Amino acid sequence: MISAVSMIDSLKPLRTRDFAHSPDLGLVRRAVRAADWAAVVAYFDGLPPRADHALAVEVAAEVPGSERFLQRAVDTERDSSLARTLLGSRCVVLGWEARTTSRAANVSQAQWRVFYDHLGRAERLLTDAVAIDPGNAAAWTERIVTARALGFEPAEARRRYDKAAEHCDVPYRAQGRLIQNLAPKWGGSTKAMHDFAQECLKAGPPGTLAGAVVADAHIEHAFTSDRISRIRDYLGQRKVRDQLGAAAARTVLHTDHEPGHGWVAAHSAFAFALFQGGDLPRSARHFAALGNLVRPYGWDMMSDSWKADFRAARSKAAAR
Repeated sequence: MISAVSMIDSLKPLRTRDFAHSPDLGLVRRAVRAADWAAVVAYFDGLPPRADHALAVEVAAEVPGSERFLQRAVDTERDSSLARTLLGSRCVVLGWEARTTSRAANVSQAQWRVFYDHLGRAERLLTDAVAIDPGNAAAWTERIVTARALGFEPAEARRRYDKAAEHCDVPYRAQGRLIQNLAPKWGGSTKAMHDFAQECLKAGPPGTLAGAVVADAHIEHAFTSDRISRIRDYLGQRKVRDQLGAAAARTVLHTDHEPGHGWVAAHSAFAFALFQGGDLPRSARHFAALGNLVRPYGWDMMSDSWKADFRAARSKAAAR
């Protein structure tokens, strides 16, 4: 029987945006929308110095039209690493919007030109950001993305990750970024992804998100096939399910875990990988933690109607 909590959640709209997952992220979004630079600075100054600021940077950068406001901040605040980080991240967003999510073969030459113009500008801004403040872990995290987009060597992407990790206690967003760089679709290998994910899990303090990217690595491995049956067969392997369970137990399901920026992304990835692998009991704990919150990663790769699929999966896991 579906639990009362699941019945209530089934009636609520899904909240898929990062700023809806952590109340404080709405503050920086509103500050950017209001073009209030003092409020933006105050928000970032209020974050713990060695916390992962990367998600807050992404939320700010996703505000439509914010590039004009952020350019004024860069022009006015000559020594601001933050202003260059935010505008650089906005350029990354604009570049990917121009490229779209189409396969590379289906992207036009005009789209590629716009993409590389934006990513090249992002790289220059982010390079300036870390020159001003070498301890700016969020800027190093964004530079992992530009390294991938601009075709830099894997060693350079890893150097940028190491810089982010040097200045951030739990660089969960940087770990997720590097998993993408190491994925086969970007010229990497499944072994490189899994080795890195396990490295993060072993090195990170229990109860944090360090190592939750084990789920990302398995999702990317599964999607090296474009057949749903093979994706599910891979995720359904006993070894894979056990690795996912062990990683979840050490991260988001650990007794010391306290939800912070990124917790929805981690639970969503575990829920997806475990459910698609047929492990309903383990997936149910992640669905229960999420309620009506979800990040699309994994789910939207499987289906265009992923929101309905998520709801159905949540109900099925609750009724196990």
